Amino acid sequence: MASTTPQPEPTPIVRTDKCYIRAYTPSDIPATAEAANHPEISQYMRNRFPSPYTLENAEFWVDFCMKAEPMVNFGIFAPDGAFAGGIGLMPRDDTEYRTWEVGYWVAKNYWGKGIATSALKGFSSWAFKEFPELLRLEAGVFGGNDGSMKVLERVGYTKEGVRRKAICKKGKIMDMHVYGLLKEEAEGLE
Repeated sequence: MASTTPQPEPTPIVRTDKCYIRAYTPSDIPATAEAANHPEISQYMRNRFPSPYTLENAEFWVDFCMKAEPMVNFGIFAPDGAFAGGIGLMPRDDTEYRTWEVGYWVAKNYWGKGIATSALKGFSSWAFKEFPELLRLEAGVFGGNDGSMKVLERVGYTKEGVRRKAICKKGKIMDMHVYGLLKEEAEGLE
């Protein structure tokens, strides 16, 4: 079990008017578990995102993120320091090693406040600067997740296609909408 002893808060990697993004600490475990434990969030996440989302799931996730090299998964926090969600990258390999997938989620009580758009915009810019070998970021959105599609479009991601009937989540078949952002397109995000 990870320690939940308060530690100094890590320096944010991104700071916007609506949120900041920083590395997880063990003290984030309870808030992560509470925020992630909603069916409305997990319904549009991959099956590896647990539902129900327990304290043990949060302990595993925070420990995994803190030990990763390079560190690519972070917490999103409201300006007052409250936990508001998560954002991260999934590196690809082989011929797609210069394309990484970006994923994010925002706690239900922060929906509709512009936090996802603000976080994704800042984080996308950060990713291209932090990992200069990146040529593009991609995001896959389950059909029906109109809010996430709007977030991507507001940030400047281009809808590149639809993978028809590519998703099966709890027996429900959905399309996967694919969005991409090129490095040169991200230069104007700041």
